Amino acid sequence: MTTEDQRVLLLVGSPKAPGRSVSEALGCHVIEKMEARGWSSRTIFIRASLQSDGGQSTLLNAASNADLILLSFPLYVDSLPAPVIRAMELIAEHVLRKNARLVAIANCGFPEARHNNVALDICRRLADAAGLEWAGGLALGMGGALSGKHLRDQGPMAGKIIESLDLAVDALVGGESIPDEAVRRMARPIIPAVMYTAIGNFGWRRQAKRYGVKGKLNDRPYQP
Repeated sequence: MTTEDQRVLLLVGSPKAPGRSVSEALGCHVIEKMEARGWSSRTIFIRASLQSDGGQSTLLNAASNADLILLSFPLYVDSLPAPVIRAMELIAEHVLRKNARLVAIANCGFPEARHNNVALDICRRLADAAGLEWAGGLALGMGGALSGKHLRDQGPMAGKIIESLDLAVDALVGGESIPDEAVRRMARPIIPAVMYTAIGNFGWRRQAKRYGVKGKLNDRPYQP
């Protein structure tokens, strides 16, 4: 099979609207780079696809025809969002292309990328259940500092992320798994942790003020 025959499917696991999620921005960078290498692509937003029988059928047909499935999602309570789990369960029950591969990109709002590790382990198990070859995963921390804009429009802090994804693409188009160096670069803090925490705390206080609960931030309603 030539490069031009290869198909990649991007599954966006964020519930946010198109153009607004970090998950989509990460996945789209990979898709664009793979298209430049001659791959054809398709993008499906999981939450929307599960809302109708037709959407589910489209999802399963796209997964059946893909040589590589790229799952990009935000971390929810150390795991995958419920719609993403449901979609992967449906895919696991479906007949897929022989030798198809699964790759995952998990992003979280915590400063440390390691909080994504359990979710990526779940993805690896889902790959086994679906009969897919696990080609590796990338974990990103500090996702709250990014936006849904294209990575190249997000300034210097996206530099290491772009480097990581480009290394991953180089390996994937060659039939290899994501290299360790790509994993390391993705896991590096994009800004100093102290700065990220300070910005995050400011954002929480601003939202609390907007909703009239700024004076309750230190409440402990469940403390015995």
